[in-house]
Amino acid sequence: MAAWQILAFMVASLSTLLYVILQFFHSFLSCAPKPFFLVSLVKLFVHTSKNVRIRSSQLLYWSFFLQGAGSSSTANVEYAHRAALRKHAVWSSIAIDLLLGNVLGLLLLVHQEGICLWVPWASRSITDNLLRSGSVWLMGVPAGFKLNTELAELFGLVSLNAIQIWSTLWFYMGFLFRSTLTGLAFSGMLLGATIPAALCIDLLKLATLHVTVLHRFISFLYSQQIWALTSLWRLFRGQKWNPLRLRLDSFDYSVEQHVVGSLLFTPILLLLPTTSVFYIFFTIVNSSISLLCITLEVGIAVLHATPYAEVFLWTVSRRRFPSGLWLHLETLNHRQEEEEEDDSIEQLVSSLRSNYAKMGQILGPRYRSIFRGVSLSTGSSSIYGVLSGQRVPSTLGVGLPVAMPWTNVRSGVYWRLCRSSVLACGAGQRSEL
Repeated sequence: MAAWQILAFMVASLSTLLYVILQFFHSFLSCAPKPFFLVSLVKLFVHTSKNVRIRSSQLLYWSFFLQGAGSSSTANVEYAHRAALRKHAVWSSIAIDLLLGNVLGLLLLVHQEGICLWVPWASRSITDNLLRSGSVWLMGVPAGFKLNTELAELFGLVSLNAIQIWSTLWFYMGFLFRSTLTGLAFSGMLLGATIPAALCIDLLKLATLHVTVLHRFISFLYSQQIWALTSLWRLFRGQKWNPLRLRLDSFDYSVEQHVVGSLLFTPILLLLPTTSVFYIFFTIVNSSISLLCITLEVGIAVLHATPYAEVFLWTVSRRRFPSGLWLHLETLNHRQEEEEEDDSIEQLVSSLRSNYAKMGQILGPRYRSIFRGVSLSTGSSSIYGVLSGQRVPSTLGVGLPVAMPWTNVRSGVYWRLCRSSVLACGAGQRSEL
């Protein structure tokens, strides 16, 4: 009993200190006249702010989830089992995330010197050997294709200037890299591994902003050329797109319109291969960056969605996860004592047995909820957007836990609530024993 009292006092004190810090930052960020730099930071670090809010709400509400009577005092066993799993889901998610965050933070601090040398070298190699060399290669005769020299030189010069400007900016901002790496390590140790992972997504998008801008510039020109060629092709066929009925209608064009269309169709069609080559190059580079961001995003969603308490209980005792009942029929033979020895009576006996859930049945619903917004139509629309030059989303849009509303109670009340929650868990453990 004394051990639980000491543990409750320590946990309540640490939780209250964290609660006061979070309340201070929340009041500062939620002020009515938000500064411009604050709004810009939230837009730039959108993944980090979302995960920080989720983790902050979990840290604030853990004592609320632990409130209530134990499972032994509940009449409905199924309800008691589900309530216990919900109660342990929050703190187990926080504990595993903090454990992984501390491991990641320690690895970053131990290998800080090597990372500070490797990341700038990799960045220079990608910039020089991929972006600059690729732009110069496209300005010539890439893969034997004869391109428009003037347009290729224009696109190449614009790309090289943008790459050089952005590389110069990052060269002067390189002294912040060590501080950023230290911030990633301590954020993982204090808030969990999902926070530095989300911060890496935002930093990667910020570091490759020049590639995104060049890709959008080239894709805009490419999409406009595709749209112009499609419209001119309809003109030659005597058709016109009806935006109200969403169909093609017949239309009689004049001779002047056909002449102007013919004069426009030829140069646009001849310039399309040059634009397409640059568009394909920057689409591949931008898609590779987006794929890396999507991988980190899926990893964050999996860390949030994995039911660690259920997995641990399933490993220890599978009997806690029944998935159905069934009758097992058996035939028993009994010899008759009064008759001959060869005569026997067959008796049919049924026994009630239970199936137990597999690991896939436990993790499947949670992981399916992550990708509930992803379907075949999403992939087809993305492919159509790439082929037509439209903007393709750089994130997969996986499902994350909904951040609970911010609580605003006094620190003394919150301390007593945390203390009573820990003592209630201790009482429940003793009653089960």
